[in-house]
Amino acid sequence: MSTVEDFFAQHDDWPWNPPHPVRVTFHYLILVTEGELRHDVDHVTRIIAPRQWLWVRPGHALCFHPPGTARGPFILFEPDVLRPDLAGLLAPLIAHEAPVLLSPHPDDTVWLQQTALQLLDEHRALGRRPLAIHHALRRSLLESLLLRLANSPGVAPIGKATAGTGRADWYGRFLDALELHFRELHQAADYAELLGCSVRTLSRAAQNATGKGVRELIDERRLLEARRLLGAARWDARTVAVHLGFTDPANFGRFFRDRTGLTPAAFAARDTTTEP
Repeated sequence: MSTVEDFFAQHDDWPWNPPHPVRVTFHYLILVTEGELRHDVDHVTRIIAPRQWLWVRPGHALCFHPPGTARGPFILFEPDVLRPDLAGLLAPLIAHEAPVLLSPHPDDTVWLQQTALQLLDEHRALGRRPLAIHHALRRSLLESLLLRLANSPGVAPIGKATAGTGRADWYGRFLDALELHFRELHQAADYAELLGCSVRTLSRAAQNATGKGVRELIDERRLLEARRLLGAARWDARTVAVHLGFTDPANFGRFFRDRTGLTPAAFAARDTTTEP
């Protein structure tokens, strides 16, 4: 737990000088209270304005940029900090496809900022009270903050992912399955069989939820992983191809070039090029 200004002051030579992508293993949760912050998440530039939150989840590729005048609390926590029952409640918020940029409901804005500052104060209060109470307070404040953030516009309502048996539920189950199996399952029929529904049912669910077909969503997830591995993880194209289930590196090269306009090598070289 820190602040944007303190974090950058303590790490003025890494990893934004010069900026380069890294694959994160923590949850990065940043509230901007003043100024404007720029971050690239999965190779998309995000501009975070005051009262907005940036949430970078484990596995995402993050590229820092100099903070400029940005100020605000900076919260880092490991995935296993969340109790299983709470993680279940927060599933729509911590899911892979959840929004990176959150603009909380106006009624929650002040409350969230105050809770984040209380969490920062408790983090800095190590030794002020018994250690067990200190940790319990930090956990309680973090959980309260996340539950309130779950009310943000654009986040699926709590419980939606597991409720009902309609098309929206099929789509939610497909996303869960896709996150687990995108490396080895690449056809709509694979996921329909895994989920116990017809290809038609699954296709309609995906189309209603996103306007896209199942195969397109599978390809998007494979492409996202390829970009992360070629950029932040510095894997070579052949290794990425094998990891994502391509039988031939040349097929992976065509897949990647058709969707990005760049060869895997050119993309990796661009991502490692330093800025003047």
